[in-house]
Amino acid sequence: CDNGTTFCPSTSECCKSQYSPSHWGCQWNGACCNLGPAKPPSSALPNCIVLGDSVSIGYTPDVIKMLSSTCAVQHTPWDVSDGGAGATSYALACLDIFLRTAHEQHVTWDVIFFNFGLHNLDNATAAEDAYSTQLANITMRLLTAGKKVVYGLTTPFMPDLRQGNHVVEDLNARAKYIMAAMKPAVPVVDLYAVVAKSCGPLPYADCPICRATPCSYHYNSQGSELLATAVSTAIKSALSD
Repeated sequence: CDNGTTFCPSTSECCKSQYSPSHWGCQWNGACCNLGPAKPPSSALPNCIVLGDSVSIGYTPDVIKMLSSTCAVQHTPWDVSDGGAGATSYALACLDIFLRTAHEQHVTWDVIFFNFGLHNLDNATAAEDAYSTQLANITMRLLTAGKKVVYGLTTPFMPDLRQGNHVVEDLNARAKYIMAAMKPAVPVVDLYAVVAKSCGPLPYADCPICRATPCSYHYNSQGSELLATAVSTAIKSALSD
């Protein structure tokens, strides 16, 4: 893509991507897809990826530190400031790109930890049904791309919950059902409970681990570390099974 650091499949074209650190993405299935992990796979350690949105972008650096001697962790897509993997519809279109490195290397990942939800906050029945269908499709594809797959429940979104909108809770219930129905079943990490335990009875307005006041999507360094601890424990457990 004219910069020597971005590579796309031969059947794809390069596209400008505002939030990609390389400023390029790959046109794939009608979407401009941010690139997969920036670094080549490790030859010394197991290779693990965190696939998710900006909340996961926030806690992945702590996961990398916590597992530095256990596995080589990267986030996919390669994105440090935007919505990451975005909604299930976008991820479904871009999954082939997300699972390859930015240099177009195909990797059999030892562990894939993933989450979708905060970019699917439409509580219409049709939208939640579409989420279920797309998440199931994504999960089945991930089970063929990784040796172990682990799902993280979506963290609370207080602006909706304080108004009586339980879309995150609905999506988490659907996700748990989908993961249990997979063959093999996909283990689930309750990141929602990690936040709720720290912040107190739901719904809350403020919490010491939230980045903003009142609480919204994102977490400060303390919150990211709490989430990273749960994610790291799950990845380590998956590697030892």
